[in-house]
This record gives sequence, C-alpha cells and structure tokens, in this order.
Amino acid sequence: MNNNNQNNKQILFESSLQKYLKNEINLYDGSLDEKYNSLNYFRRSRIHWLYFLNLMESYYLKKNITKSDLIHKIQVSHITILKYIKESISLDLVTEIKSDQDKRKVILFPKKQLILDFEIFFCDHTDEMKKLFNGKEIIN
Repeated sequence: MNNNNQNNKQILFESSLQKYLKNEINLYDGSLDEKYNSLNYFRRSRIHWLYFLNLMESYYLKKNITKSDLIHKIQVSHITILKYIKESISLDLVTEIKSDQDKRKVILFPKKQLILDFEIFFCDHTDEMKKLFNGKEIIN
C-alpha cells in the first residue's frame, strides 16, 4: 500500500510538472506575441530580468533604487547595466530623477504602463499556478 501511495504521489508530481511547463511555455510564447507588453524588453536575458525585479521590488517596498544600487546588486559590468538602464529609459519604460539630497544620485522608477503590465502578468501567473494544483495536496 505504501508503494502504491508513493507511486500516486510521483504521478501527481509529474503531472503537475508537465502542466507547469506547458503553462510556462504558453505564458512566455503568448507574452512575446504582445508587441506592446513592456515586460518583453526585460525578458531578453537574465540580467534584464534581474534589473526589472530589483526595480519592481524597490517600487513595491517604497524604497529608492539608484543606478549605483543596480550596479552593485547585479553582478555584471557597470557598462552593461548602464546600457540597459539607458535603453529602458529611451523605451519609456523607466524614468529617472535626480536625488534632492545628493545630485550625483539618479533614482529610477518604473513607468505606469510597466507597473500595469507587471501586475497583469503577476495575476495571470499566480492564477495559473493555483489552477495547476486544483486544490490538491502539496507534494514534498
């Protein structure tokens, strides 16, 4: 009986993985079809995505993040991250503001459309993850 129970758990686990992978592929393929989805710029590479996640984390924590902060947080050359920041600003995804306290610091903020696209992405993604398990027990 114990072997049968473990087999059932393994089957459920593999089924969940298959659903998850199919969902992730569809989500990624679908979002790339949306030409005007601002997240597409940040999904180009791991570094782009880390830049985006740090930017959004600071936004939701209501903390400022500067160009310098990103250079220190993301392990890549400062030239690369500054290039990505410049591109995201020119694409009107991010805005920069000089700090009142220290004019050398440039604070970065996500634009409203980027915030909206992220929130839609988050809701869609979490809804799909909830559907994946259909209320079944979590597998350890």
